[in-house]
Amino acid sequence: MLPLYDANLDTQAFNIFKPVNSLLSYDLPKLSVEIVDKPSTSSKSNPISFKKPEVDLYCKPCKKKFSNEPTFANHLKSAKHIANETKAQPAKTVRVSRIPVNPQVQDALNQLEFAASADPTTSITIYWNQAQLLFSLKRPQYVEKALKSIINLLLASPPTQFSSAQITSFLYSSRLALARLLCIYQELDESRSVYLDALDGKWKLEKNELLDIARRLHGLSTSVLLSACDTLAAKYLTRERNRTKPAPALADINNSITTILNEAGNLFAQEQHTYDNMPSENIALVLYATCSLITPFEKLEEFPVNYFYNMMNQVYESLEGLDHRMVEVNLLLNSDIWYTFTALILSLEIDDLIRARCISQSLKQEAIYSHPDVKLLCDLCDNKLTLNQHELLQDLSYVKLLLNETDEPLLIRSRDEGEQDYTLDRIADLI
Repeated sequence: MLPLYDANLDTQAFNIFKPVNSLLSYDLPKLSVEIVDKPSTSSKSNPISFKKPEVDLYCKPCKKKFSNEPTFANHLKSAKHIANETKAQPAKTVRVSRIPVNPQVQDALNQLEFAASADPTTSITIYWNQAQLLFSLKRPQYVEKALKSIINLLLASPPTQFSSAQITSFLYSSRLALARLLCIYQELDESRSVYLDALDGKWKLEKNELLDIARRLHGLSTSVLLSACDTLAAKYLTRERNRTKPAPALADINNSITTILNEAGNLFAQEQHTYDNMPSENIALVLYATCSLITPFEKLEEFPVNYFYNMMNQVYESLEGLDHRMVEVNLLLNSDIWYTFTALILSLEIDDLIRARCISQSLKQEAIYSHPDVKLLCDLCDNKLTLNQHELLQDLSYVKLLLNETDEPLLIRSRDEGEQDYTLDRIADLI
């Protein structure tokens, strides 16, 4: 259950009405909720006394003091004492302690109560406005209630005064806000379900079809996966492929399908998480693969052409037994010969020699084959294929010398120093 009030909620960093930038693959945002501790019951704060307390033997109603406890106890049972005690007691007044309430919160709650009995059009507007206000006032539980009220109302009895586009927009925006709210409070299963509902309702990425692709993932080559995702996103892709004019500029970043698919993908790309009886990473792969098809049409700066192929590789690397799929993904990046080069390294590392031979032959047809590092890797592949024991460590040392002491053209020279060292270490391990 979400907290009624969360003093620690940073409504700017975790603005649920915009994409959550801190929602990353393999790194969920973790929101700590302040919990008020119960009063301590330790012996230090409440020392236990074993001394018998003294008994006051004076009777106030009868104005009389007694010498011992038994006599005093008998007196308390007497009719005279009871009559005097009743006469002495003033009429009871009930005092109600009032808990101070933020007037804005109280007004918002009154609005929610009014919305429950108002007509659907009025209700939805009230729920949406109060959800935003209550979020700014750090009242997560009431925000959840307002957003769920919108969703339930739109699904049960959509207002006739709204167009279908308005209904879709309200439903989509409410689902996104709710999914993000649930996510930052670690209600992950429900959050993931709401994200998928949002993608289904707005972008027609049919939820059951998406989950079916995810279940079959281990048996799908990368090309077959992309084909399935092309069908999944057919409505959007068909529209964009047939577009004759540039798409209008996005007024709301929530209407960027790439951004929301990436956000949902990041939520599912978490190690050792499950959803619908499968690794949640399977679903992340489907979402990232779909993004790779869509991103060329939106062309957002934060998502370069190869971004989602790299995200797919990140997930493939995390999942057991799917390293060979990383080779397939790298080969899709044929516009950059570097990825073909690294695909050959990976093929050799996993002993996929059939694929390694094809990649090596492809590299030999490129002008870049004249580069000593590329030739070294192709020679290494030939050694593996022919079981040749030709020593290549000297060639590797030569490549390192060229890299450090000359400006001789090398493919690895295009990478940063860390990646250069990592790549050369991988080649050394293969030799």
